[in-house]
Amino acid sequence: MKKLVEFLGYLAMMATLLGVSLTTLISDPQKAWVALALVAMTVLYICIQVFRVANGHLKTQHPSGFLPLSSFLRYVTSDGNTIIYELFRHMQIKTPCTGSFIHKFSWTGSTPPEIESDIQDIGETNTILGETTSSIKLKFKKAKVFNDVEVIHLKMNLDDSDKKSGTFLEHIVSAPINFISFKVELLHAKSAYFGKQATLTRKNIEKGDRAAIEKLGNYPFEATSKSFSCNLNNPEPGYSYRLEWERP
Repeated sequence: MKKLVEFLGYLAMMATLLGVSLTTLISDPQKAWVALALVAMTVLYICIQVFRVANGHLKTQHPSGFLPLSSFLRYVTSDGNTIIYELFRHMQIKTPCTGSFIHKFSWTGSTPPEIESDIQDIGETNTILGETTSSIKLKFKKAKVFNDVEVIHLKMNLDDSDKKSGTFLEHIVSAPINFISFKVELLHAKSAYFGKQATLTRKNIEKGDRAAIEKLGNYPFEATSKSFSCNLNNPEPGYSYRLEWERP
């Protein structure tokens, strides 16, 4: 930053000297246009350099271009065959301007999901079944600028009639986030399922498959609402958090 300021000062001085030198050679109207052009070029250069420095700093602090604030994940099934997965993410824009958000996910079932959103438009989707990460682009209705806040919404209609999918919800936390909420509604569960517990675990992201699974706690099945609920306040970044349960 210091070098940039010194260089800009040098550039401004040279532009001034150049303008003075040119004024001795050209007529008054030409002097005005040349001076205006030099000022405009100097201002444009300053703006470009300030943008580059600011953008580089933002990318260092927020590589994804977003600051996550909170997330809500919901898994609902009334028969064990058809599942509705819904995600809300409260995000703050940390890039000069953007028009979309790339959401990464994994669906372990055998049938590709049907994807929709109540807030964004669905863009390019790369769906790979299994543990491999898939991606989907959610396009904003209008461009967002630095420090704007956007609610990301994603809804998936999932066919799990062959019971191939894993019974878990997972959220990767790569940056500080205030709050994550997991909600699992198993509306078809019978009374024999009452008393079951869901388990919350986490794994270090950087270690990948070599990471040890850390158990964080158990959450009882609520018989009245037929659901599991788990809320995390300020979870530690650098981990993937998973709430897992037994299939009814």
